Amino acid sequence: MLDTTKLKSILFVLRKYEIDSDHSNQVKKLALTLFDKTKGILHDFSEDERDLLEAGAILHDIGYYTSAKGHHKNSAKIIKNEKPDGFSDEEIEVIANIARYHRGKMPKESHESYAALSEPTKALTRKLSAFVRFADALDNSHLSLVTNLDCIYDVYSQNLFILLKLNMPDCSLEINKAQSKKDLFEEEFKVKIKFRLE
Repeated sequence: MLDTTKLKSILFVLRKYEIDSDHSNQVKKLALTLFDKTKGILHDFSEDERDLLEAGAILHDIGYYTSAKGHHKNSAKIIKNEKPDGFSDEEIEVIANIARYHRGKMPKESHESYAALSEPTKALTRKLSAFVRFADALDNSHLSLVTNLDCIYDVYSQNLFILLKLNMPDCSLEINKAQSKKDLFEEEFKVKIKFRLE
């Protein structure tokens, strides 16, 4: 959980750029839930790395303030310019890249900001971005239709079953979007995602 200084700074930036905080909170909730449910199964990230995920999830859409087109790239630029308190320069780069890759193309060496990272930081960035990319898809309508999720991992088939608890019978928009944005998660964690609705 983000400490008080970091959280205040992140929320200050969120409010400054007048972004839909309900959607940001939902993406944060889903990304952190998926992170927590897969810890010890797909990853062994620390609390510090969880904090970077939380910050990236909260700020992923701030680029809408500038323009809807390319807002993911704008989000990354804003985060770098704002430099939220309590984070090192390297951590700010990770947070900015998490926002950058929540949609659009996956990380590539031809992307200057990503290419400048060390190899371990690139690996961390790809994995944390995968959580936000997937969580963002699960709130595609911005209506918080997914109230909770759970995971079951089958080590033999490498299937990761995502059990979604919904507050509406039809969340096909979210499922379809998640199908199209599960690519980075599947690639990074070497799993095949399957959905089950509760």
